[in-house]
Amino acid sequence: MRNRARSTLLAALGAVSTLALAACSVTAPEPLEESRLGCLVSAPAGFDDHGAGALTLAEAELARGAGVFSGTSSQRVSGGSATSAALDRMHGQDCALTTVIGPGGADELADFAAAHPKELFLGVASGTDDLPKNVLSIDFDLIPPAFIAGYTAAAASETGKVGVVVSHGFQQSEAILDAFDDGVDLYNDEKDETAKTVKSYRGAASASRSISDTRAAGEEYFEQSFDEDVDVLVPFGSAAAMGVVTAADEKQKDLIAATDEAEDEDEEAPSLPKLVWYGTAGGFSKTIVASIEPNVRRGLRTMFPDWPQSKNPDEVAPAQDEPPEEIGGFSVGDRHYMGTLDNGGVRIVAEDGFLSRVSDAGRGITDLRERIKSGDIDLEK
Repeated sequence: MRNRARSTLLAALGAVSTLALAACSVTAPEPLEESRLGCLVSAPAGFDDHGAGALTLAEAELARGAGVFSGTSSQRVSGGSATSAALDRMHGQDCALTTVIGPGGADELADFAAAHPKELFLGVASGTDDLPKNVLSIDFDLIPPAFIAGYTAAAASETGKVGVVVSHGFQQSEAILDAFDDGVDLYNDEKDETAKTVKSYRGAASASRSISDTRAAGEEYFEQSFDEDVDVLVPFGSAAAMGVVTAADEKQKDLIAATDEAEDEDEEAPSLPKLVWYGTAGGFSKTIVASIEPNVRRGLRTMFPDWPQSKNPDEVAPAQDEPPEEIGGFSVGDRHYMGTLDNGGVRIVAEDGFLSRVSDAGRGITDLRERIKSGDIDLEK
């Protein structure tokens, strides 16, 4: 009887063990899929630029989380030669898609991609269409936003002097400068008679309004401009733009502190520095009155149908007329995306601080945008 009970118990334990092993086999992790790296190179401010670099890296991480990439690898570089070296290192990692951000590495990207025709590359804000067939591109038409920025800067100015600057190599640079001036001119034509006539500033040291894309150059440009009573600036660039906003933040804090400590309460408060920013929304700096935002997310979602999609109407990719093609293991709906005001690829919005001081600022920007779309304002002239 004892032996029979022992046999029954052992059989039961064996059955339980078999079930446990079976259960373990069901929940055992599946083998990892083949590595599919998304690699990014950005110069010269890298991915902490509150601009195209930061926006593109955030999207790559979103895509990684959705399984588009198995991982991401990013590198900040200082210039052209460093871009070539970074691309060579990325090549050693077998990247599925290698992205180069900004115009600083556009030539190096074109050369490297031509030498590696079986690999897939993406240029974001490279400002050129002279690229090999294996390079996709996302760019933005900044001429209409620059026009609106000129008008907006003039409306925000207290001193009657505004300025715009582009970094060396920035896409559409001459056209951006001209459009900004045209926006200032339109403001002067339409302003109240009691309002100041606003001038577009050109400094003696930067008459071309183009500077090196370094923080030091941006800081120097801001100091020179503000010393000559320019109170609203619009910087287009990467590291140079970060130099401008950093210097503007410091100046604003110093002026506010000095005003708070002043003994004469009747003394007129100084004009504070203000910026129209090109990049991410301007909440990171109190100096920013409006932002020109390149919609990198919309560009990626239009280009890659498998990219994580959104219910936000501003970010939903438009329907494609042609079926996507398979390139380098990716489904590609649009090889070359150009973001514009019309297609939602670029927008310009007033920040809360500006809206609180200038009651019709948001309406003014919307009105200008609609006048450009309708053809009432012709920027081709």
